[in-house]
Amino acid sequence: MNITESFKHREWPDLSRKGRVTILAWIAALPALTVIVLYRIIPILYNFYLSFNEMSYTGELTFVGLSNYRNLLHDPVFLRSLANTFALMATIPVGIAVALGLAILLNQKFPGRNVFRSAIFLPYIIMMVGIGVIWQYMFQTDAGVINYLLLQTGLVSDPIRWLSSSRWALISVLIVQVWKTVGFYMIILLAGIQMIPTQVYEVARIDGASRWQRFRHITLPLLRPTIGVCFLVGIVTTYRAFDLIMVMMPQGGPNHSAEILLTWMYKQAFSYGEFGYGAVLTMVMYVVVLLMVFAGWKLQRRSFE
Repeated sequence: MNITESFKHREWPDLSRKGRVTILAWIAALPALTVIVLYRIIPILYNFYLSFNEMSYTGELTFVGLSNYRNLLHDPVFLRSLANTFALMATIPVGIAVALGLAILLNQKFPGRNVFRSAIFLPYIIMMVGIGVIWQYMFQTDAGVINYLLLQTGLVSDPIRWLSSSRWALISVLIVQVWKTVGFYMIILLAGIQMIPTQVYEVARIDGASRWQRFRHITLPLLRPTIGVCFLVGIVTTYRAFDLIMVMMPQGGPNHSAEILLTWMYKQAFSYGEFGYGAVLTMVMYVVVLLMVFAGWKLQRRSFE
């Protein structure tokens, strides 16, 4: 007799069927809720408390009030890392747009399409540390394959200093981020496209709708929930760029040009010993993530009129 059957044979005085189901649901969810409270809610609350204190390496706390928050206004690296974080978030719609084009293309029947699907998806399952090492060599100024191809095709006349230039450091991170995530978005969008009934396209074709009209008024509206899922998952994937930046540019690039909130928070807390200020940066990061998650949630729930 399993747990559900044992509960069925018990007496539930003054409880309706809905009440019994509710109790069973809470009991089933209790282990997951315990993990969430212990490893999510309590750390967030402690981090909020820590943001009003300074902590020594021995763990002693000294209350400083809003001093750590005021330091945000005088930290130029914070403003740059915040802007870079939003720039990194901007790779999500860019990656989704590229993946949508690839999904539509690879939804057609032609020889070897499964090979192309696998090849495009492959970067997503490779560890970010390994990707960082590979692209670090590819982005080398003198011996990198990227500059070699650009010079051979005549697109540039001088080698680009990808990782040692304030102008190109962040761009190199954004390129790798899009390259890694586009395969995952493509698989999700491809599944969404294949779920659309072909009869809908047939009717639209008979009514004289062009390819663009079918895409604008059929494919895109029906894919909107799927795009929302990609957006939400992309937020989580974006923060894996921490490994990428720490491998390619451990110092955050020239003049912190490739620094993001996560890397700057890590350095403040564990490199400089500023645990209180690191907690403040973590709270800012929470707010940014919540805003992006809310935007993705709204995108997923809304539908085209």
